[in-house]
Formats: sequence, structure tokens, C-alpha cells
Amino acid sequence: MARARGKPVTAADVAARAGVSRTAVSFVLNGRDAGNVSSPTRDRILAAAADLGYTPNLVASSLRRQSTRQVGIITDTIASSPFAGRLLRGAVDRASERGFMVSLFDTAQRPERESSAAHELLRRRADGILYASMGLREVTDLPDVGLPMVLANCYVAGDALPCVIPDETLGGRTAAQYLLGNGHRRVTMLGGSGAVAGPLRAGGFRSAMRSAGLDPAATPVVEAGWTIDAGYAAACRVLNPPPEGESPTAVFAVNDRVALGAMLAAARLGLDVPGDLSIVGFDDQEELAANLVPALTTLALPHHQMGERAMDVLLDLHAEALEPDRPRRQLLDCPLMVRDSVSPPRR
Repeated sequence: MARARGKPVTAADVAARAGVSRTAVSFVLNGRDAGNVSSPTRDRILAAAADLGYTPNLVASSLRRQSTRQVGIITDTIASSPFAGRLLRGAVDRASERGFMVSLFDTAQRPERESSAAHELLRRRADGILYASMGLREVTDLPDVGLPMVLANCYVAGDALPCVIPDETLGGRTAAQYLLGNGHRRVTMLGGSGAVAGPLRAGGFRSAMRSAGLDPAATPVVEAGWTIDAGYAAACRVLNPPPEGESPTAVFAVNDRVALGAMLAAARLGLDVPGDLSIVGFDDQEELAANLVPALTTLALPHHQMGERAMDVLLDLHAEALEPDRPRRQLLDCPLMVRDSVSPPRR
């Protein structure tokens, strides 16, 4: 039967046009089709909705499901710093794809602001909270206001809350294996303490070197800190050993800033990178790693994917669509970005 002229298009009209049930239409238009609706059926529903000019009544939908279609993101310092901004971009993009609005609160690492933000989201009847951290860390005393919460780039003891974090240990192992694959057997890691990521990256590095059967004396981890100046000072010590010592043919730096410090030290000592010294960093820091000369080979923190995945977990938790066997802690690979700062050793 033809639809009356001027009558608003409904989900039932879309279902009739696509030849499917209203339930199938609801799954697709609310981003819950995965595992419930086949890809051809999903495409048919979307085409029917487009043909009819269907626009979901979000207000009515929210009232029916007691959902406001909005979530909150609370961060410690990400929003006020360019580093890790891709995490927020990924989370916001994924929320938008699934029909949710986002309210963002940056608390400048002040616990009282975190509590205030969480209570404000509760007052606004938000459907959940994504808590994101600038750097990987264990968080404590998170505000509990009764809303679903998922963590990104941080975790709580015992994984009491779902979290999505980088696999820092695998990243350290990948860096070491790449240098080993290029023929390096004297490799020094410039490590960093005082943060969770440093020891994890060092642990992966040591594991790969042990598996290769190398003498730990030839593959040490040297404390360097996290800054360009710290990397420069540590690299000057490592690359200018006493007469009886041997300098490394490669350096793995705990982050890209330390790697830059190592490059500056190599230049001061007259060493060519990568001819005399290969260097690998970690983080793939935006507007730094790819713009160095030579461009820095490094491990990329999966910020954008981390934001997307954490938002998916939060929205699935809200929709009660989480698979029973999904792990509470999800580890994401840190991809190797191969550029120009590594080559086989000359000697």
C-alpha cells in the first residue's frame, strides 16, 4: 500500500521497502547489526532508508530505551596536549558513527574535577563514561556514579573495569627483533623509569635478546629518562665508552624524544645515522618522528584504534551486547613504522 503524501517516513516503511522485519531495521540503524544481520541485508536496509529519506526520531528512540544517546569522555590531560589527541579523535568518530553525542571533560589531573565531571554526566543522564589517560598508568579512586565505565590507555588493579591499552611489552620485543633482523648484535636500550610503559618496553627488549642468545653485557638497558636532554646525555655516555669497551651499533630509545637526543649525540660525536649507528624510537610522536633527518623508525602507539575500540566496548556495554568471553583487558599491537634511521651495521 502506498504511503500517504506528507506522512513522515517510519522504520516500518523502511522494513517494508527492504523486505525485512522492523527488528532488523532497528539493529542496523542503531549500530547493533554485527552478529545479528547479514551484510547483504544490512546494505539493503541502508539503501531503503536512503531511498525513502528516513531520519530516525532520536528523541522518541531515547525515551523508549531510556537512553540519551550521549556519552562522556573524561581525560587527565589529553585534551589540553597534542600528544595522544588521536585517541580522542578515534573515540569521538566511533561514537558519531553509532549515533552518539560526546561530552568531553579534561581535568588537568585534578581528582575533584574528575568527580565533578562524572556527577555532571550523571545529571545529564549520559549512557556511560570513557576515561582516557595521557600515558599508560594504573588509575585509582575513579569516581563511581553508577554509570558504565571503560578505560583507555589505563587500567585498574585486577581489571575490575574493562580497559583497552597498548601492548607495550610486545612493542619492545618488536623493536629488538627488527634490529636483530638487520644484523645488529650490540644494541643498547635507553630506558625510562617512573612510568609503567618504560619497564614494559624494556622487558620486551630483554626477552627478545635472551631468545637470540645474546650476552646481556652486549645488550644492556641504560637509564635515560624521557626527555631530549636526558636522551642526549645518556647517548653521549653510551657512544663514547672507555678504551676497553665497545660502543653499540644500534640504540633502542624508550620514546621518540630520547631517540632525538641520541641522534643529537651521534651528530656531536661525528657518527652517521644510520651508517654508524641505527636508532629506533617508540610512540611515533606526531610532527616529530617522521620529520627528523633521517626519518625515525619507531613503534606507533595505536591511539586512534584505542579510542575506537574503547568506545565500542562502552557502547556495547550500554547496549548489553558484550560477548560473554570478551576479555576485560584488550591489548593492541604497536605497529612498527619503518623509516630511514636503521640499516645493517658497517662493522
